[in-house]
Amino acid sequence: MKLLKYPLDELDLEFILEIQNRLKQHFGDRASIILLNSGLLERMVEDPNYVYHYDEAYWVERIKNNYESKQNTLS
Repeated sequence: MKLLKYPLDELDLEFILEIQNRLKQHFGDRASIILLNSGLLERMVEDPNYVYHYDEAYWVERIKNNYESKQNTLS
């Protein structure tokens, strides 16, 4: 998945980078891949009102919980 295929503006990128920075606190260097695989970028393109209805902290927790849940299922 490449970020270039998503029509995002500067504010979208700031929002995404803030989420990525917060994910780095939990996942380190894996944060970027986890974010890309989370589906958030697709959701932002398809339904930006839904994404912006929640703040960055919400999305960090949601992505973190979904990732950890998937990891526990695979273990």
